Amino acid sequence: MMVKKQKYKVGIDIGGTNTDLVLVDSENAIVAQTKTATTTDINSGIKTALTHVLKESQVNSEEICGIFIGTTQIANAILQHKNLYKVGVIRVAGHHPTSIPSCFLWPQELKNSLYVDTITVGGGYECDGYPITPTNHAEIKAAIEALVKKKVESIAVVGAFSSLNPCQELLVKEIAHQITKGVIPISLSHQIGGTGFIERENSTILNAAVKQVMTKAFQGLASTCSELGFVSPMWITQNNGSIIDLNHAIEFPILTISAGPTNSFIGGMKLAKMQDAIVIDVGGTSTDVGIVRKGIPRRCLNNSKIGGISLNFPMPDLYSIGMGGGSHIEVDKSKVQIGPQSCGNRTFIDSLSFGGKQLTLTDIALVLGHVTIPGAESQRVLLSHKGCRAVLDEAIKQLYALVGKIGPEEQSLPIIMIGGGSSLFPKKLLDGRFVIPPYAHVANAYGAALAQISGVVDTVVSLEDRQEVLAKLQQQAIQMAIQKGADYQTVKVENIEIIPYHYVPNRMARVIIHAAGNQPPL
Repeated sequence: MMVKKQKYKVGIDIGGTNTDLVLVDSENAIVAQTKTATTTDINSGIKTALTHVLKESQVNSEEICGIFIGTTQIANAILQHKNLYKVGVIRVAGHHPTSIPSCFLWPQELKNSLYVDTITVGGGYECDGYPITPTNHAEIKAAIEALVKKKVESIAVVGAFSSLNPCQELLVKEIAHQITKGVIPISLSHQIGGTGFIERENSTILNAAVKQVMTKAFQGLASTCSELGFVSPMWITQNNGSIIDLNHAIEFPILTISAGPTNSFIGGMKLAKMQDAIVIDVGGTSTDVGIVRKGIPRRCLNNSKIGGISLNFPMPDLYSIGMGGGSHIEVDKSKVQIGPQSCGNRTFIDSLSFGGKQLTLTDIALVLGHVTIPGAESQRVLLSHKGCRAVLDEAIKQLYALVGKIGPEEQSLPIIMIGGGSSLFPKKLLDGRFVIPPYAHVANAYGAALAQISGVVDTVVSLEDRQEVLAKLQQQAIQMAIQKGADYQTVKVENIEIIPYHYVPNRMARVIIHAAGNQPPL
């Protein structure tokens, strides 16, 4: 009788502070794990982590059947205003007077870091599907050339009601590629989704800006994995907890903007073996609090936001503060300031306990005995024990305030604490009703390893026979997920979005259906 050879998969989470990695077997048990400082080029940190885990587990690279990666690089780039392309915007909107400018109500520093100019050209559609004005090739060509002269590095194309008819946006992309020889990346708003013009434009501009981040972050990753003998496919996790291939992630990096919290909440819930819970993720730079219901992170009911910018796609409903293990601590006679600045991946270099010059939350926890870290010398911290207690009291106060934002109907749910910073707090926190599950410090990487496989149907149809049509489209989405490799027994429809043509006969509408299921058994 032949014994089935064990197979494994790798889950990776690339945070602003640490890169976490887990090796998971066919029973979804963690075989090995590691945490290393996130490196500037990303790949070096991943290579270090992979090498460590293979050595520790004695597993061969050819036994790995998949690598699943979650990252906060996109969100961090937006929040920190770093490594962003300069973006030019083309509005296809029939020369309507522009009452609301691009990047309206954005934080000025973020706007200055990425926005160049907006040019409006003829075209666009009315709500009944008829063109506002004809498109003009020469006008589009002139607009693109004008943006190129202003040295834009990426272009966002946003058409009025293009989510119902993408033809004009596709025309602009075609002309832009001819002029720029494909060197300047183009983002089209109808591919980002949604009907609201401003939110769709915001999302498209951000997608155009962060393409540089995703490209640089994973440039050469395939070569790095190949050097180590990996032949398995690589996947990137997206906002809804499912996976996309690397090329798709580079084209639509905005889809990964909240993958980090999603992975953390899913991983924490699985590790704690719970279906309904409040999840608190304490990282090196920030702390996130969210809700998991029936094993699925709760999504925002209205437009989601990042950095104060309204977007138009679903993201986990979470509350965040700039407090983590690497947070800078400032203390004076009347005030304790925690964060939002953080040592990030230099926490174990720049913190006082490690010979650095910055007092951090990790220093405070070391002095109070809540955590022990090899190489740390807490006597380097000159703040008194009473002062350290006052800092921790302020941190706990902020944590309670964050949890207090959860609705009253969910306040009684059990609490799961995860993340590398979860051990910094006392065990009797939150009335002692929280649990820190095994491997809590790598819950985000574990969540990435468990990411689902999805199928999406995006089409324009008549809804005269609404129930029958929607049922068929749902089956198409389910079959698409199965064809991509999802376990057929677990696939179900996760989301249905209907964008109606209110003034078009036959009840025409754009229907977007998302189905997802678990990865098949290894």
